Amino acid sequence: MPVLFPKSVYTPAIGSWGLGYLDGYPCSGSVSSVFGATDISEHVEGHNGTDIAAATDTPVFAPCAMAVTDVFSIDIQSTNPLFSQIKEWFGNSVWCEFESDGVWYRTMFAHLAYAPAVGEGEYVETGQLLGYVGSTGMSTGPHLHWTLGPSENRWLARNSGNVDVLDYCTSEMPAEAPVEAVSVPEVMLQSDALERRTLLIRAIQDARAAIDRATRLIDG
Repeated sequence: MPVLFPKSVYTPAIGSWGLGYLDGYPCSGSVSSVFGATDISEHVEGHNGTDIAAATDTPVFAPCAMAVTDVFSIDIQSTNPLFSQIKEWFGNSVWCEFESDGVWYRTMFAHLAYAPAVGEGEYVETGQLLGYVGSTGMSTGPHLHWTLGPSENRWLARNSGNVDVLDYCTSEMPAEAPVEAVSVPEVMLQSDALERRTLLIRAIQDARAAIDRATRLIDG
């Protein structure tokens, strides 16, 4: 299996729940629910990703170079029922696509505390800030929900080719220097930029809603 995320180091059978510990990107923390789990009512049909428990406001970084295709903020209203459902489930979230050895993947980072720090159409590099760990959407506590699947599974639905993201991490530390965490106070200095990003996301989703309304009028 290819290592898609060399700076994401998974160590099994340790951590607070004995499900393993992830170190590095997108954030470090104990794995609190694994792919396919049916441990709580929200996962009764099988967990479509992996949960990494971390404190609220822990920075979330891109684990590889990716193209941002969709961002969702719970503060932004949409007339599209699908978008409303995505926000109800996943809260503030970032959806990306990337290619490795000719294979296209889709990945999602959910339950972020605030509006994402990136916008649709951006290309992010490894280690770039995506947002902060939170508990928005259907969440029982602060954690990052990380999902990986084929690019054709647009919304990473269950039973549609998703895979265990931990299988695509490395089990050994990279040969280069250890990952350096960016302190929250340092990143928080970017609050003005995050506010501008929020306004941009709102404008994009307002445009989506307008297109959605116009399409319904034309089709109706």
